[in-house]
Amino acid sequence: MTEIRDPVHGYVQLEGLALEIADTPQMQRLRWIKQLGLASLVYPGANHTRFEHSLGAYHLADLLAKHLGLPEEDRMLVGAAALLHDVGHGPLSHATEAALAPYLRKEHESIIDILKKGELRAVLDKYGLKASEIQAAINGVGLGQIVSGEIDVDRMDYLIRDAHYTGVAYGVIDRLRLLQKMTLHGGELVVEAGGVQAATSLLISRLLMHPAVYYHHVCRISECMVSAGIRHMIEEGTSASCVKDMDDIELFNSLQGAGGYAAEMAWRIRSRRIFKRAVYVGLERLDPTILNVSDKILGQEIAHEAGVDANYILVDNPTLTDTPEGNFPALVEGEVRPLRDVSPLVSILERAHRATWRFGIYCRDEDREKIVQAARRCLNLKKNTVQHTFSDNE
Repeated sequence: MTEIRDPVHGYVQLEGLALEIADTPQMQRLRWIKQLGLASLVYPGANHTRFEHSLGAYHLADLLAKHLGLPEEDRMLVGAAALLHDVGHGPLSHATEAALAPYLRKEHESIIDILKKGELRAVLDKYGLKASEIQAAINGVGLGQIVSGEIDVDRMDYLIRDAHYTGVAYGVIDRLRLLQKMTLHGGELVVEAGGVQAATSLLISRLLMHPAVYYHHVCRISECMVSAGIRHMIEEGTSASCVKDMDDIELFNSLQGAGGYAAEMAWRIRSRRIFKRAVYVGLERLDPTILNVSDKILGQEIAHEAGVDANYILVDNPTLTDTPEGNFPALVEGEVRPLRDVSPLVSILERAHRATWRFGIYCRDEDREKIVQAARRCLNLKKNTVQHTFSDNE
């Protein structure tokens, strides 16, 4: 047995299957992929990696599996799924997904190809585990709810861990209480009445972390910039699958080596010469028809109106998703009901989540005034909806 000191959970114990999986090159690669992508531009302490998050998710999954009294075979499957759930991540975690998605058309959770070759396949074969079973668990099938569900060990760990490393005080979740109050009811993972408050605290944490960390404007701008650099690199002949297999260091070296626009984006991010906000508005200030216009067409239209190179106008129209946690089943007085029906606060949190969404247009500082005026005309924005008075550090 190996004990790994973790700043969030104390000691994480690895042995047998888990230890051998952690030692594979595919897992060790995650040491070089930051959990929060480019968030260290805002929070200098946010340098933690996908590797330690994977260990944390495994630790919580093992605690929950033991609490549920799962047999050894099921514990091994759940633990392997938790440990491997992020092994398919590209460089900078979620920051590069948007750029790679049109070329690869599969998400980072789809890892069956990785599991079927190399050292990982040998380890799984040794312990009698099938790649298809692990993939199904990562997709949330059966006991995979522990790893990938409305409330799961993945969310528990990353909210606590991300809050710890960024230094924000929003990741306070009573994880031990929540784990202790989870049970299986008719094959479905549910939270008992005594755990409703702990489950609600997870939703509160996620709501607060969303604008403060995950969708902080500097994170959004830098992610758009690196995505633009990647697209240029791919259009000039670099394989998208090759980019997906890179770690963070390899990606920046490749962007720099590509020269031109891609190298400029890499330099700007490394030196924190990032673009500025010309437009930054919520749903209530935006014509909803704009959401259906492609980012490329919208950027070109604004560029033409402003007389600026379209490469230096980045449109940020993030996918607007509902919070799934409200659907998590709660077992109260013998009846299973969605968490939102048990806790009135959950419905309020779900509505509040939509209020944090922002549509952005980013550009070079020297082009900002021209882009502001062009965007106002192209988007029919009211004057007070266009953000253009930020300081250089924002």
